[in-house]
Amino acid sequence: MTGRKLRVLLIHRFFKPDSAPYASILDDIRNLILEQNMQAEVLSSQPSYKTVDTKNKLSWKEKDESGSTIFRLPVFKFKNRKVSKLLNFLWFPFLAFWFVLFGRSYDVVTVSTAPPVVLAFLIALACKLRGSMLVYHCMDIHPEIGRISGEFKSNMVFKTLLWMDSYTCRLASKIIVLSDDMKVSLESRNTGILGSKVEIINNYDLNSRDVANQDFFDAKDHIKRVVFAGNIGRFQNLDSFILALKNNPSLDDFELLFVGEGVALEGLTKLSQGIEENIRFIPHQPVAIARQIIADADIAIVSLQEDVIKYAYPSKTMTCLAVGTPLLVMVEDNSELVRFVSSNGLGFVVEPGDISTIYKFFKKLSKKQPGFEQGHIINVFEKKFSKRQFNNKFLSLINDVV
Repeated sequence: MTGRKLRVLLIHRFFKPDSAPYASILDDIRNLILEQNMQAEVLSSQPSYKTVDTKNKLSWKEKDESGSTIFRLPVFKFKNRKVSKLLNFLWFPFLAFWFVLFGRSYDVVTVSTAPPVVLAFLIALACKLRGSMLVYHCMDIHPEIGRISGEFKSNMVFKTLLWMDSYTCRLASKIIVLSDDMKVSLESRNTGILGSKVEIINNYDLNSRDVANQDFFDAKDHIKRVVFAGNIGRFQNLDSFILALKNNPSLDDFELLFVGEGVALEGLTKLSQGIEENIRFIPHQPVAIARQIIADADIAIVSLQEDVIKYAYPSKTMTCLAVGTPLLVMVEDNSELVRFVSSNGLGFVVEPGDISTIYKFFKKLSKKQPGFEQGHIINVFEKKFSKRQFNNKFLSLINDVV
């Protein structure tokens, strides 16, 4: 590399101003690399993560004040969102493959898991042909996640995608996962192949500078609030919390809040009919307001469908801890997340689907404060999930690669 700057290409379907969490992570990584006197370029698509993001139409090639170039590939936008999703699942990886194969040469290419499996596989092939080092940033592990969600029901499709992702892992110089659970899962299907290339680098609070300076709730109303804020999707197992209230007597001075949008929202709304006095749905909010809602709540929910914790780590954990809100965690007992919350006194833990225990907790909370110190929670967060730690680990990984 003598005589020129290290060239790094960062690839992901979404990049700012898209509202996807990884869009912000990728921008921070880009700035981190630039600070090290390296060249950093981004290959992404036109903004399309949510409906509000599609209003931003940007040029295919954009160079900002840092001298870094962002390339944005086109996306399909049909009224039928399922058709658009399927086409973009293949279209973005296909174009990205040719970009890496025939574009300028890069020393290091990083790729994440959106779209899953296919993108990383094609980029791994292109990197092998071009002689670039590959860093595979697994925000979750596919296709196992897809099988749990029902997307990869076909055994043949699942086995094909599993082979593709395993091949990507073999070609990668380094693989980043978010937890020890994810590392164990990845290594279990690549026994004796990955060696020391898997690194655990969890995310940080992505919006620590974006805080609303006002209280969202009336502090004098004495209502105890439990909040879930984020993607209301099929992995969160949120119906258990509603059923806990629906199958038991109503609670005074208690409110369960859901903030956000997602594929499970309509079903949860219907399920909550008849108990509106204890449940409220708030539509998607700007980051500052959503963070303030979490900060003003008494407890924040972090939950996942069974087995998902083996292949993913809920990023909302960092936001909740960053503002000092204790957690109500509903994942398996043998997970790293449960051990972390329990050993550090950061909240309560319930087994997935344990509706009876959830209601007992709600009932107890409605009568008194949960009893956790905000300062302690924030201090633990800083030690575990600080951006400084992320930066140091990521730079060390890049230096190992080159």
